[in-house]
Amino acid sequence: MAGELDKLFKDVAKRVQKELGESFSTEITYTRKASPSYDVTTGAVTTTDTTYTFDAPIEIIVSDEEAGYQENTARLMVTPDQIGDNQATLQDEISLPFAGSSRTAKIQDIRTFRGEQEYLYMIRVVF
Repeated sequence: MAGELDKLFKDVAKRVQKELGESFSTEITYTRKASPSYDVTTGAVTTTDTTYTFDAPIEIIVSDEEAGYQENTARLMVTPDQIGDNQATLQDEISLPFAGSSRTAKIQDIRTFRGEQEYLYMIRVVF
């Protein structure tokens, strides 16, 4: 029974995320940063990047001005299948449209909803 409920939650989360994302027509680019390596000579960290583009519902939570610059905090919904069935991490990057241009957002917090399997990430970003 638990497995059936878990599958139901995952299916509902995918459907809600998809319908909300399509309704708001907000296309984001999610860049998965994997396999970091450090070059001792140059001091650079390199990663293997995989990019996923899809519609996602976005809620702007706060817009503040700091030292003459606008800082925005937003929350968005992502399902694991949209990012290659990977766990979202703080090292990943999200690009999203805002005020007529594409902005790269820093992931601040990831809330994972799960049963026997992960079915939804609520991701808070700042840009």
